[in-house]
Amino acid sequence: MQPSPPRQVHDVRLAIDIPIIVVGAAAGLLRTYLANHHVDQRCPCSPDEINSFDRHALGNHSDTAGRASDITVGLALAVPPIVELFVVGPHRAFGEDLIALTEAVMVSTLFQQIANFGHQRPRPRTYDGIPHDLHGAEGYLSFLAGHVAITAAVLTTASYTIRQRYGEHVWPWVVTGLVGASVATERLLGGYHFPSDIALGAALGVAVGLSSKLQ
Repeated sequence: MQPSPPRQVHDVRLAIDIPIIVVGAAAGLLRTYLANHHVDQRCPCSPDEINSFDRHALGNHSDTAGRASDITVGLALAVPPIVELFVVGPHRAFGEDLIALTEAVMVSTLFQQIANFGHQRPRPRTYDGIPHDLHGAEGYLSFLAGHVAITAAVLTTASYTIRQRYGEHVWPWVVTGLVGASVATERLLGGYHFPSDIALGAALGVAVGLSSKLQ
C-alpha cells in the first residue's frame, strides 16, 4: 500500500508569489548600490541623541559575535528546507513549503531595505567610532535588524507549517524563540543594532511568518 502524500498546507499562487519573491530579491540585490549612492554618512555623532533605552548598546563591538550571527542566520535559512526535504520528500507539498519560506525571507528583506534606507540610523559601532563603520555606508543602516527579521520570518513560517501539518504546538516555537534570541544577542553584542532595532526586526519577522498563506 502506497503511503499517503504529505498534507499540503500553503495556498501557493505563483502569479502572486513569484513577483513578490522577485521584488524582494531585487531589493536585496540593490542594497550595495543604494548604500554607495544614497546613504548620508553624517557621523561622528553625539551619543546624546540616543534614547535611554538604547544607549547601553554603546561599547559593544565584538567581531566574533557578528560572525556568529552570520553563521546562525545561515543555519536558520538552510536547515528547515533540508530537514523538510528529508522528512517530506520531493513532493508538491515540499515545493509549496519552499516557496512559502522563500517568500517570507524576501518580504522581510524588502521591508528591511525600506526601513534601513528610509531611516539611515547609525549603528552603535558607528557612534563608537569604529573606522569601518564610521566611514562605510553599512554603518548607517541600523534600523531595523535584518538578521533578526529574516531569522524570525523563516522560522515562524517553518513552525506554523509544522503545526498545521503535524499538530506540533510547542517545540517548533521553542526553537524559533531560542534561535531568534541567539541572533538578537549576537547582533547586540556585535554593536550592529540597538535594542529597539532588534525588537522591531523580530516583530516584523514574526508578522511576516504568521502571514504565510495557509489552506
